[in-house]
Amino acid sequence: MFVEEYITKLKPYEGGKPIEELRRELGIKGEIIKLASNENPLGPSKKAIKAIKKIAESVNLYPDGDCYYLKEKLSNKLGVSRDNLVFGNGSDELLELIFRTFATKNGDEILYCYPSFVEYKIIGSSFNKKLVEVPLKGFSYDIDELIKAINSNTRIIFLNTPNNPTGTIIKRSDIERVIEATDSNKTLVVIDEAYYEYAIAEDDYEELLDLYKKGNVVILRTFSKAYGLAGLRIGYGIAGEEIIDYLNRVRPPFNVNLVAQHAALAALDDEEHIRRSVEVNRAGKEYLYREFDNMGITYIKTYANFILFDAKKDANYVYGELLKRGVIVRSMAGYGYKSMLRVTIGTPRENEIFIKNLREVLDV
Repeated sequence: MFVEEYITKLKPYEGGKPIEELRRELGIKGEIIKLASNENPLGPSKKAIKAIKKIAESVNLYPDGDCYYLKEKLSNKLGVSRDNLVFGNGSDELLELIFRTFATKNGDEILYCYPSFVEYKIIGSSFNKKLVEVPLKGFSYDIDELIKAINSNTRIIFLNTPNNPTGTIIKRSDIERVIEATDSNKTLVVIDEAYYEYAIAEDDYEELLDLYKKGNVVILRTFSKAYGLAGLRIGYGIAGEEIIDYLNRVRPPFNVNLVAQHAALAALDDEEHIRRSVEVNRAGKEYLYREFDNMGITYIKTYANFILFDAKKDANYVYGELLKRGVIVRSMAGYGYKSMLRVTIGTPRENEIFIKNLREVLDV
């Protein structure tokens, strides 16, 4: 089957290995813990589970194509207009909608720092766009170099804060510098805040929501992380009315399923679940920091629910040895960090199991 050459060069996204696949591959019969995909270890809100069960009998019906009630509740929570919101089948779909809407011409360039969320690269490549990668400075965005890379062909700039996989943030003042360096009629600035609920709990994380008023800014958030609804795929974007209107013109009908909408509605009512999720993450982070310090392992302090750490050994080797012990993390070798891995912060018990097995693998 004929396809364009750029399609043949694409590499599919590889998510964290599922528990069921690991059992099948390695025949592990004991407990397996997955700390690879930055999921909420507490699971979804009980209110969300109740809503899921209640709506299950109605899945023969199409969902509300406009997410009317979810849009109403979220607009009140955020203090924005309904017309400033768009929902997607995960924020990944919103990334694709942004490409389809705003990066439509030959020669359009996509700008971001790297390593960062790999979907910017994957989706950009699938649209055959020129990708301009600015290397991180240390483990953070190099804002000066990013601004230098902006030109008349720059169509979309992605700013991932907290950044995946490093867990570092971009200061509000630096984000404002990037916005000011763009032509608001030509360049869209996308601020990806997938880990917002974890980050905002830190004293020095600055609120960015109002930046959508700049006119050429989209802020992306999700129900996949702190809200624990990753399996239902639902995310949202906040932007000016003109941008939202254009995105809705290319958005597929019924793109957010019925169950996801009702689960997200219920999840928004459960502030206690978010509070507990953030607190468990904070305690787990401090525990892992202490254990890494005790083992002499260097790590990057995080604003998210994962930690990037240096095992001082081949990352793929460490990853494989942990897999054999039923612990799933992520090797960062594919990002150029040959001896580094990323671990999701789990429950206290999961964190202890991870540390026990990491000590065995590293013999420390």
